[in-house]
Amino acid sequence: MASKGKILVVDDEPMVLKLLILQIERLGYTATPTPNGPAALTLLAQKSFHLMVTDIMMPQMDGLTLMQQAVAIRPDLECIVVSGQADLAIAVEAMKMGAINYIQKPISMMELEVSLAKGMERLTLLKTLKKSQQELRRHRDHLEQLVAKRTAELARINKQLEADIKARKKAEKEAEQRRRQLIEADKMVSLGILVAGVAHEINNPNNFITMNAPILHRAWEDFLPILEEHYQAQGDFPVAGIPFSEMREHIPELFSGILDGSERIRKIVFNLRDYARQGISDMDQDVDLNTALRAALVLLANPLKKATDHLAIHYGEGLPPVRGNFQRTEQVIINLLQNAYQSLASPDQHLTVSTGQDPKTSTVFVEIADQGCGIAPKNLKRILD
Repeated sequence: MASKGKILVVDDEPMVLKLLILQIERLGYTATPTPNGPAALTLLAQKSFHLMVTDIMMPQMDGLTLMQQAVAIRPDLECIVVSGQADLAIAVEAMKMGAINYIQKPISMMELEVSLAKGMERLTLLKTLKKSQQELRRHRDHLEQLVAKRTAELARINKQLEADIKARKKAEKEAEQRRRQLIEADKMVSLGILVAGVAHEINNPNNFITMNAPILHRAWEDFLPILEEHYQAQGDFPVAGIPFSEMREHIPELFSGILDGSERIRKIVFNLRDYARQGISDMDQDVDLNTALRAALVLLANPLKKATDHLAIHYGEGLPPVRGNFQRTEQVIINLLQNAYQSLASPDQHLTVSTGQDPKTSTVFVEIADQGCGIAPKNLKRILD
């Protein structure tokens, strides 16, 4: 079977290096091991690789320095960094330097597979972008030659010239769109991996709370008759510093509050993970505006609560789905809500959000109205930038 791609693997720990090689080859790639940064740079000067997987902490040369020098030798090389330490600062620095992902040891097979696949996908997108740029240069050169040869016939060939200019602008627009899609895709891949890890870390303790709170509640109900009997016989006594006669009324409310809080955590994590997982290129989805609005409100619940005491939400009934992309629609609503609540001067000011459908045009809409300061006149002309 043909190799999916050539991977250069750099790690100063022999056992980790051997394990990485086995995992990568098992995924269908050709893997070349190197024990340190200088050896990796020597190999890169001699051979070409699609991706480089490098450890961060190495004695002779750290992974970030290696990545910087490796890209100078092979500009098309994509890099994935791994580390045994959960250091957010190092992860951010690696991503700023162009790494497509930051993986923490021990490395899971699934995370490695996703990272390698996204790296190869990025290379494919870059090749497509280069091809578009070449096409753009071809149009530009053709246009310049045409103008130089036919200056005298300018009036006659005006229509053809306009067509060429239109083609050039279209090619420029397509190239810019591909560039933006590439940047957005990279960000969403990194965000999706990061959010998945955070969601997992939050869900585990939250599941523990969700499962055990009802058990504790039932235990309290079993203890209550005994405590009541003791109270009747011996009089009042403290529970967590509060008299039993008062505490027995509040404990069921405390258990209910714990379960409500746990459910809110679950919903926030679900919406955050779903938001990061959405694709950006699929513009042919059926999008429910009410669902997109609810998801945005969950993510912005805390800042909205701080910004206003008068938040009104009205969901239109029977709205037809909108053709588009769910994540982009949700992001637009988030941006509008942020603009609205950030303009409020005090919590006494009102903010109203509603969805609906215009009966005349059948157009569905999201409408956000606030009592904030509004848009400065000098910025109104840039509102659609």
